[in-house]
Amino acid sequence: MQVSRAREFSVYLHDRPGELAGVLEALAAAGTAPTALAVAEHNGRGLVRLIAAEESRARRVVEGLSDAGAGPIAEAEVLLVEAGEDAAFREIAIRLADEGVNVRYAYRAGGNGSAPQFVVRTDDLEAAERSLLNGARPPDPA
Repeated sequence: MQVSRAREFSVYLHDRPGELAGVLEALAAAGTAPTALAVAEHNGRGLVRLIAAEESRARRVVEGLSDAGAGPIAEAEVLLVEAGEDAAFREIAIRLADEGVNVRYAYRAGGNGSAPQFVVRTDDLEAAERSLLNGARPPDPA
C-alpha cells in the first residue's frame, strides 16, 4: 500500500447547468487538470472536490472562482492511498478503525489499468498515515 499527501480543494457552486464545466474549463485554461474529482449535491449547492496536477495553478483557479461568487472554498490536506485491488478500501477502513481514526469522507480516483487510488480525509492525518504505512493487519483465521 502506498500513501502520500495531497492538497484538495473543495468548491461550492450554484446548482445549475454549466457550473462544473466552467470549473473544468478554467483548470484547463490554467494548464492543469484534476487527478482526482468528486462531485456531489449538498443543501441545494453543488460541491466539487478536486486534486490537480499543478497545485498552485489550481489554487489560482479556485481563488478566481471565489472572486466570481462561488463558495465557500476550502483547502484540506488529504491522503492518497494506492491499493493493489478494488477490495482494498475495506482493508483501509479496517486499519483506520483499528487505530481509532475517523474517516470524514473518501472517494476513489484513478483506475483504468492502474491500481485503484483512494482519496481519504480523516480527523487525524498523522495517525491515519502511520496506520496505513505500518499497520498491516494479520489475516483472518480460516
